[in-house]
Amino acid sequence: MNGRIKIATAMLIWGSVGIFARFSNLSGLGVAFFRVSLGALLLLAILAGKNEWLQSLPPLLRARWKPLPALGVSLALNWVFLFTAFNYTTIANAVLVYYIAPIIATVISWRFLGERLSLKSWLLIGTAFTGLILIMSGQNIDLGNRDFVGILLALTAAFFYALIPNLGRFLRGIDGKTLTFLQLAIASLVLAPFMAVSGVGEPAWWAVLVLVGVHTVLALFLYMDGLKEVEVNEAALLSYLDPMSAWCTRF
Repeated sequence: MNGRIKIATAMLIWGSVGIFARFSNLSGLGVAFFRVSLGALLLLAILAGKNEWLQSLPPLLRARWKPLPALGVSLALNWVFLFTAFNYTTIANAVLVYYIAPIIATVISWRFLGERLSLKSWLLIGTAFTGLILIMSGQNIDLGNRDFVGILLALTAAFFYALIPNLGRFLRGIDGKTLTFLQLAIASLVLAPFMAVSGVGEPAWWAVLVLVGVHTVLALFLYMDGLKEVEVNEAALLSYLDPMSAWCTRF
């Protein structure tokens, strides 16, 4: 399976994440924490039997100590803000704003990683920001307005999502399962203190398990592994399969 197909498959899976997040009966923080912590434990159970894998972790963490924590923090904050946005506004509003993220990722890769952008890419960037302005123009700019707050939360999530493929560029030499595990484990450590002082609701475990096994471990592995073969701006364009999938699975 080549990199484009892996990323496209991950996007199609992620399109239904909002539905299962609502079914889970958890807060945004709760959904994010269960996804990263249980996902990390599942991968640890799969990988821990390999002695060479365990021995490879300390030198790997020493060598990549800057991008790995940044990747885990970005993943954690991305999901917390996104799933919290679902609790404030409609899934449609949140997803539309969230998918400014590929455009932000493309701009970051152009500005900081030196990737070239075609005229088509610039036109897409302009179109995306025009769409964001149109969405925001229909809202009262008031923090007491739940829809407006939800849109701001989704936009913040989009920024952290945009960091993920750019940080992944510095981690291309790492095995996909190892990178997914480390990303989830670091995100778990980031969110654990907040879980200790927050109520997250009563989980519907069947929905949580689907979110962990399919939407987190499988989809994140495919996405991070696919990034090894695909430039950030191309991955950003493939990301628009996610809202298409979300539209197809809406109800």
